[in-house]
Amino acid sequence: MSDKPADSEFGNKKNIMWVLLSGAMAITFIVLMFLPDSGTGTGMIAVYASMLWCGLFGAALGRYFNKNGWIGFAIGSVVGLVIQMLSQLV
Repeated sequence: MSDKPADSEFGNKKNIMWVLLSGAMAITFIVLMFLPDSGTGTGMIAVYASMLWCGLFGAALGRYFNKNGWIGFAIGSVVGLVIQMLSQLV
């Protein structure tokens, strides 16, 4: 066993688990936006949710690569917004 306390992993920027978890949620929501009658493709909640999950994935990815997490969040949010707009056209 290691000598580090269990809660020290929350502050670890190189913990890949945050990237995987936020990426899985972003992919799940994006897939649901493209499925017919799933209930997530329309409405304002779809815009906010896609921006949130893609933004969190961008932030986690940015922190993992030692970049600014806020810039990653902003880029991810824009990507989520564009994907949501595309889902309405398909």
